[in-house]
Amino acid sequence: WPAIPAEVLEIWAELTGLERQPECCLLNYYGEGAKMGLHQDKDEADFSFPVVSISLGDDGLFRIGCQTRGGRTESLWLSSGDVVVMGGEARLTYHGVDRIRFKSSRLLPKGGRINLTLRVVT
Repeated sequence: WPAIPAEVLEIWAELTGLERQPECCLLNYYGEGAKMGLHQDKDEADFSFPVVSISLGDDGLFRIGCQTRGGRTESLWLSSGDVVVMGGEARLTYHGVDRIRFKSSRLLPKGGRINLTLRVVT
């Protein structure tokens, strides 16, 4: 597998202040009509490390809630270049993507959104 690019690791280091680097970079592509339901990121061994999410391409309506299902949620539009850090109390909150504003960015010639999610796994 290729290594996580240095530019992406710089974002992690700058925003988290951690010396430990992420071990995983999950790449999700969202095309027209795509969404991701509310979920928790809890496959990692140690939840003390944050999850860093980098948005590229089309705008996505990001929704974040509580640490339990059914609680109050808030939504905000994420644009290309926006970064979300979920750490501390927010680390295990339910979150998802309600919709994509397809072709709102010119980054990807055919439209869509790419999300890079950085994590310490072990």
